[in-house]
Amino acid sequence: MQRKLIKQGLGGYTVYLPKKWLDRKGLKKGDHVDIVETDTALIIGSPAKGKKEISVQITDENKKDVLNILTHLYRRGFDAIVLKGTDKQIANEAKTVTNELLLGFELTERKENECRIENVSEPAEQKYDVLLRRVFLLIKETQNAILNDFEENKFESSAEISEFRKQQDKYILFCRRALAKEKYQKEPELEWEVLTFLMHIEHAYFYLHKYASANKPEKDKNVIEMLKHLQDYFELFYNAYFSKDIKYIHKINNLKKEYQFGKCIDLIEKGKNPVVFSYIREIFRLVQIGTSPILAELFEAELY
Repeated sequence: MQRKLIKQGLGGYTVYLPKKWLDRKGLKKGDHVDIVETDTALIIGSPAKGKKEISVQITDENKKDVLNILTHLYRRGFDAIVLKGTDKQIANEAKTVTNELLLGFELTERKENECRIENVSEPAEQKYDVLLRRVFLLIKETQNAILNDFEENKFESSAEISEFRKQQDKYILFCRRALAKEKYQKEPELEWEVLTFLMHIEHAYFYLHKYASANKPEKDKNVIEMLKHLQDYFELFYNAYFSKDIKYIHKINNLKKEYQFGKCIDLIEKGKNPVVFSYIREIFRLVQIGTSPILAELFEAELY
């Protein structure tokens, strides 16, 4: 959105803040806001609310949910998480989850029946744009690795693709955390949706490659052709988000019938690798419906 500067007094300027944003932050006349200066912008946010800490009791009912507990509390914005009632196995699992997925967090204290995980070097929320772009680029790297494996008919990139998935999950969790902490001035609900679709796209590629690695399908020029089309399709998605140009969304939707309900269906019914084409069709679908929050963001920007 753009705002016009209004001259105030002898040298200062004021700018109008949207009422919808103020209402969402619970701000009113006389309240203070935080202003963070970056190289290219001033970022306005609601004041910091202090360090958030939470304790969770681990029981027989939830001890298999350590990963979900930690990732959920992390993206909710907690700065310290204390797990009580832990044994050696649970503490080791908590450490693994922290190292692999919780960017900037470490297991800082471990004692009998308890461990503490907290923020020690979390990136500033202003890294949101950098890490989000990295999420997109990880999908492109995954696409290249999978296409190469199908072209060579050697599915040897499993470790690399698994690492891409872990990296993407870590960055998406951080981006969601930034949104939940209300430190990054985006439309949080719409950005959350974009992140969700990006995660599903990466995971669908991961499971496509996992299936191919296990079943070793014979080389198929139609698979290679469709994977290349998918790269072009995702490039439209990438451009739609970063250029904020609706024409790319129109192109994606115009190709929906050709890919999702045309070539993909035909190859599922008549091709020699129907499961592979089912995965490919699902990725086309995720890219196409993933444009919905981007479109909503473009309309939202027009309103202000």
